[in-house]
Amino acid sequence: MSDNIQQMKNFGLIPFGGGGIFISVPLAAKLTDPRVWKACMELPNDQGDQIVNECLRAHSTIRTTYDLNLHQMDFHGDASVLDGYYESGRQMLTVHHWRSWYNVDMPALAYVSKACGDEGILMRWLFADDIVLSNGYSVVEYPNGIEIAELAKVEHTWNEPPDLALHRIGPIRERMGKGDKSTYRMLDTEILEGYGVRQTYVRRVERLEKGKDEKGRLRMEAVGEDGVVELIWVF
Repeated sequence: MSDNIQQMKNFGLIPFGGGGIFISVPLAAKLTDPRVWKACMELPNDQGDQIVNECLRAHSTIRTTYDLNLHQMDFHGDASVLDGYYESGRQMLTVHHWRSWYNVDMPALAYVSKACGDEGILMRWLFADDIVLSNGYSVVEYPNGIEIAELAKVEHTWNEPPDLALHRIGPIRERMGKGDKSTYRMLDTEILEGYGVRQTYVRRVERLEKGKDEKGRLRMEAVGEDGVVELIWVF
């Protein structure tokens, strides 16, 4: 199921391939019967998930069920497009578009599982002074504080209207302003053989235009200083 209801309006209640489709061995055997396979391959659609959906409806009594841990992530936006999603603390069996519509180094993000198991990936920890770790993704400071009730909601960080995603990932809260949230994003992960996993999170400060130099090139000036947080997970 897509987390963007507009996609469901466009394509219907189909199993979306990006989030993942799981088929049992007996069902796979039935669908690959030469006669069924030939008929399915002749369907007019050229997208695999649509072919699977129509093939199931035409040649079996099986209908898909939806696992809420499979995430299609049909959203667009800037570099922080899915901060709200990845910082939600929700368990994710699959994710999608992470190296096409946006860029998240999922293999590096998942390295921490070597120390804390699969359940530790993207798990959240709330520390003193309203600091939140989304394991493998970010460390966030909330200088003006944040309520537990607000952390239970997904921050709206993508372009599409929030009501298009309420059916799937609600409740959703408004995007926070720059002064309310300071984010250190994971830059690097290293497995320390025989010891643990080291994560490096970096906060890049904003750089503003300060006119041009004598050669006509833009001059940029940093507002504040970059910051680094290093975490070590011991085996």
